[in-house]
Amino acid sequence: MIQCIALWHQRIRENRLRDAFPEVEDPELRRLHRAVASLPALHHEVFRLARFEDLTTDEIAARLGLSRRQARRHFVYALVMLMRSMERQKRERW
Repeated sequence: MIQCIALWHQRIRENRLRDAFPEVEDPELRRLHRAVASLPALHHEVFRLARFEDLTTDEIAARLGLSRRQARRHFVYALVMLMRSMERQKRERW
């Protein structure tokens, strides 16, 4: 149930970002920027730490006060939400 609410909130944020990142010329990269920006706060932070700061799941869990399993779950949800967002944007020709 909580994950459904997070997906719903992401879609709302995603719609607000429809015209965001006009400086990015590549449409696929612009979709990725919008998708990352639309993630819920905790998912966004876990994704950022994993991908941009190259932290391990254990390091992310320690930094955010999560269990290893929770950190991993938030990262997986973030990836799923990113893929769905990018597919939705492409399908709707953003």
